[in-house]
Amino acid sequence: MSHAFRIGQSYRDTGSYRKTEDQFLRWIRGPLDSGIKNVGGIRDLGTIRSDTPAALVLVSNDKGVSQHDDPWDDTLAVDSGYISYWGDAKEGNPYDESEQNDKIKQAFDRKASGRREEVPPVLVFRKPQSGVVEFCGLCVPAHLEIRSYQDDSGTQIPNYLFHFSILNTQSVPVSWLHNRARTNSSENAPDVWKQWVRTGDVKQWPTGELLDSVGGTIRRYEQPEVVVSEAFRAETFERYGQACTLTGIREAALLDLAHVLPRSQRPELAEHPENVFVLNSLHHRAFDAHLFTIDNDHKIRTSPSFEPAHPFLRETIAEREDEQIVFPPSAEIRSEFLQELNTRLSWL
Repeated sequence: MSHAFRIGQSYRDTGSYRKTEDQFLRWIRGPLDSGIKNVGGIRDLGTIRSDTPAALVLVSNDKGVSQHDDPWDDTLAVDSGYISYWGDAKEGNPYDESEQNDKIKQAFDRKASGRREEVPPVLVFRKPQSGVVEFCGLCVPAHLEIRSYQDDSGTQIPNYLFHFSILNTQSVPVSWLHNRARTNSSENAPDVWKQWVRTGDVKQWPTGELLDSVGGTIRRYEQPEVVVSEAFRAETFERYGQACTLTGIREAALLDLAHVLPRSQRPELAEHPENVFVLNSLHHRAFDAHLFTIDNDHKIRTSPSFEPAHPFLRETIAEREDEQIVFPPSAEIRSEFLQELNTRLSWL
């Protein structure tokens, strides 16, 4: 019998591929000698031909399903065509040392470098109750970020937040996964997957809408976005002399309002004048990715893993380690906010 996973359908998960009634691990493993382990939320379908997984299988537990609930919430916006999935970081298992996180990050790295043929398909399931999984869709990497969550002890834990687009196919045949594991064949692959590998075009579930691969993906949010008023933005830019704090760049179109503590996590501080400063868009992105930070003495501190190839980034960040930033007389960043940010950074 030819099995397939269909979006919105539930499947029996016994936790063992050996049980004939299992419709999850048993179907995925099928006739393969290489298998898939019943371990955690991030699983990979192994292959004897390569270290690259034939597929990645992500499972997101609903509240109350696991004995120990995760201290984060994945976003499974199936009807809107996107999924945000937290990585595997915990205290004692840093996000950038987690083997499970690395399996997903490598997929994002391959996609970013244009090696889509080396990206394993990502199948996402939710677990609404013990013994059952529901298929959420066939996904491809969109973008990733480093965010922090608070564990049960109150400790801020940096972690990857992986963002995926759901491809516009309701059905994913498991025979395709088996073919990938054996020979990396695309036989039985959904057409939207083949198109994505060939061109990078993402036809998004459920409408088949083509996401804009040039101007950026279309992003929808189930949670309200914290918006900063134009008046506050203009007042901040004025205090900072209409210039990037780090580089002095003054081109208005390239300047961003940067938050020390992200407005998504601390919305009450979104318009706090001592929680914001001005950066150009490139350095803003590097700051939000925690490639560098500013300490309480306003000195530049750089992540040991940040080794930029571009000379502009080397000269303006990496080679300025421990250099003190001089803020305009009318501008100030509250030290408590910097301290809260920097306690989350595993490398500092």
